[in-house]
Amino acid sequence: MAETIKTITDRGQFEEIFKKFFSNRDVYIKTKSGDLAVQFLGYNSGNVAFRIPRVKKVPDTIVVLTRLGDNTIYASLKSLEGNEDTFIFLPIKFQIISEARKEERTSLGPGEGKSVLFATNVISESMIQGALDSNEKKLAHVKENIAADLKGKFNRVRVVFLNESRIDPRMKHFMASWNPIFMKEMGKEPSEADKKDVQFYLSEIYAKDYKLSGQKEFISEVSVPFVYKNMIPYGYIQVNNTKPMDENHLTVIKRLASMINDQLVKDNLFVTAKDKFIVTDVSKKGLGIVFKDRRLLRYFVKDTQVIIELNLPGDNRATMGVAVRNTIFNDGGTIRVGFEITTIDAISEVNYDEFLETVKNKQ
Repeated sequence: MAETIKTITDRGQFEEIFKKFFSNRDVYIKTKSGDLAVQFLGYNSGNVAFRIPRVKKVPDTIVVLTRLGDNTIYASLKSLEGNEDTFIFLPIKFQIISEARKEERTSLGPGEGKSVLFATNVISESMIQGALDSNEKKLAHVKENIAADLKGKFNRVRVVFLNESRIDPRMKHFMASWNPIFMKEMGKEPSEADKKDVQFYLSEIYAKDYKLSGQKEFISEVSVPFVYKNMIPYGYIQVNNTKPMDENHLTVIKRLASMINDQLVKDNLFVTAKDKFIVTDVSKKGLGIVFKDRRLLRYFVKDTQVIIELNLPGDNRATMGVAVRNTIFNDGGTIRVGFEITTIDAISEVNYDEFLETVKNKQ
């Protein structure tokens, strides 16, 4: 969380701020797709000039940013005029946000003694969603099999996949947490251990499921997600009953969800990208990759989940789930995507930690 946020609108300070924070530094424009690298050209007579490569027109207002130490400086600018790749703006205000860095990243190259690291077998939420869209008939058959398998065991059975709805309250829950939804019996006073989960279910799931909440005969529920490689949820099984449910019912649905997931993976429903990505920097909690083909951006949508595999020295590997946190468009055409590591298995974590230690010792 930010330590301090300072807003500056005094034009008498603008020239000093541009010289101190923007001159001869990496500067970026905030865009919907990511941060675009630009060049600060100078400040004169109350206006500021930037070189913005490969751009013919800019919006009426933009935000540029730069970083110095623990400070991130944002400048809000109003567009005045442009000539080829040079644009003149009227500065409106600055925001200086001071926040201590969580950790330092280690650069991997180029240079003597630097390790070359590639990320491979990439698969993202968007790729999984595309695979689901392309296999509607197979998924319809899966739903039929689940319904047949659970017929007579539960009063209501529902199967939902990621491509059908991201705003579905259960899908939204599973994208943030893989914990099953387990409501034993509505209307019964929950134990102290269950109170928090029951309150969450009633306010965030049941209250937002208008169809179910209108059918008062259903008093219990189990919903369990399908999770690809234990990292990316892509659907779920939901069952409801007119009678209370217990741990045995939860176990049945967990086992069935696991079997369905294993079968879909075995059938190669989800295919990883063939591309290799150069890893530019690493840390305990994150890493960055770089590439030039803009078509690959579709894999890396901000705040979505991606699975990557790192080919480490000594034939070691590390498979991890990462969240897309930022995208930077550098001058020269390269694109850098920054990730936060969200999930990693025990063996991969050991291999990755050993690699980090080796790289650190070479610095």
